[in-house]
Amino acid sequence: MQFSEFPSSKPVVQIPNWALILLFLAYALPGNIGHVPWRGDDVLHISVAYAMLQEGHWLSPTLAGAAYTDWGPLTYWLGAASGKLLGGLLTVHDAIRLSMALAVGVVAVSLRSAARVFYGREVASAVVLLSLGSLGLLVHAHEMQPQIVLLACMSLNFLGIARLGERPALGAIISGAAAGAGFLTAGLIGLMLTLPLLLLAPWLHAEPRRPASARPLLPGLAPLALLVCGWLGALYFVAPDYLSAWLNHQLARALPHAGHFQQFKSLGNLIGWFTWPLWPVALWSLWHRRSRYVSFGHAIPIASLVLALWFVTTTGPLRPANALPLLPPLILIAAAELCRLRRGASNAFDWFGVLTFSLLGIFLWLAWTGLNLGWPSGLARNVLRVMPGFSPSWLWLELAVAIALSVAWLVAIIKVPFFQLRGAVHWALGVILMWGLATTLWLSWFDYDKNYQRVSAQIVQAIRAENLPPEACIAGKETGDAQRAGLYYFDGLKLQMTASAEAACPLLLAYASGRRELPPVSTTRELVWQTERGRGRLREQFALYRKADAAAP
Repeated sequence: MQFSEFPSSKPVVQIPNWALILLFLAYALPGNIGHVPWRGDDVLHISVAYAMLQEGHWLSPTLAGAAYTDWGPLTYWLGAASGKLLGGLLTVHDAIRLSMALAVGVVAVSLRSAARVFYGREVASAVVLLSLGSLGLLVHAHEMQPQIVLLACMSLNFLGIARLGERPALGAIISGAAAGAGFLTAGLIGLMLTLPLLLLAPWLHAEPRRPASARPLLPGLAPLALLVCGWLGALYFVAPDYLSAWLNHQLARALPHAGHFQQFKSLGNLIGWFTWPLWPVALWSLWHRRSRYVSFGHAIPIASLVLALWFVTTTGPLRPANALPLLPPLILIAAAELCRLRRGASNAFDWFGVLTFSLLGIFLWLAWTGLNLGWPSGLARNVLRVMPGFSPSWLWLELAVAIALSVAWLVAIIKVPFFQLRGAVHWALGVILMWGLATTLWLSWFDYDKNYQRVSAQIVQAIRAENLPPEACIAGKETGDAQRAGLYYFDGLKLQMTASAEAACPLLLAYASGRRELPPVSTTRELVWQTERGRGRLREQFALYRKADAAAP
């Protein structure tokens, strides 16, 4: 197999590797270290990896003592390994979460290498800049998130397919390993987002004198079979009940449904902002190269995008993290033509980013001065209304970093000359600026009500006040995975979610979020503690009940 690069009428644009590495570190480290696990996916998946370290369930992940079958084990293996290696230098949750920085690095490096083969050297830097500038990647790249590991698998698959031309055996091995890792990350969906592209590659690259053959793909069967059959086989002998539950759950997850199309407007809005600014550039690229759709370098990303769109729109709940598989193919498609944008379009792309991030930066600074210096007071009141009870605090180091980021942004606006990738550079720097300000000036604000540490401590205190040990049986009523994970990680509390536990346990924790009210409980139970926090859709209520005869003498 031989791939041909598309010629360019413009000189090759190369950003030094050291500059790209610095940009990546400035993007990946803030937010992945320096704060306790935030509610939602972050605390959920950190808790599962933490349980591996504490309890040793390496083959069958658990959540607060119960089998966890939503995802495969690979994300938690990486997190637990990172926690083991770096736990002496960082807090365990930071060490676990730092594995996501590695996964994002694999995404950037793999897509960059694949793009060099598909489209030529000039687009290599564009891939990294578009990855860092993607709005959809930002938050999820800084939380413990299995979908990020899935992106790494998809990106490695692109790299392996790209290498099929010059080194078929190596390319097949990389792609086979990527497909196997995709299965270990996201089950059947992970396998179906990777393996079909590898199987399609020989037919897309067939020539009249060289008919399609699957023979070059045979070396990829070894890592694929080793990863998939190795884990499933081990489960068959060690934890057959978990294997059965996991397979049933993965089959249910992969079944398509039409529920998202009943929320078509919400689906369109989600995809529109989540894939910004990739989709406008990708549309231009598809139009400009419309005569080359069947060429290998375009057909593979387009096929991947179609697969990702299918799973995003027909499986799982409608939530931002589930749209992440759209990003790798969109990054490749957009990068193919980014260097060839007309000057007017390139300037519009550039200045829209400059204006947007400058205004956002000014807003964040004004809101911070309002909270800490008293001006503008109206903005400060609005911020405090969102987070009742918050008391502003800041550190000189955080302030110095925020000032340095803001100065660097101003210098970039003034000093970076026009070249094909200036818009992408400003987008990447703008995202780094916003995230840097959020994780310095506003970290205490996010930490105040975005984790379950205080709630967990209050529950433990309430249990002790009832003369019961913290390890006493606690039933959960409508508590979600994230709440169970937070209570387990911070204080080792394991909620029992069965109907029998609700009847038998001396303690019961009820939960409600948003506009819902606390669920009713048996009249034989007495309220011993209750709290409420947040407003609107972020409102949360917790209530702890005990049986009338539960207190120890």
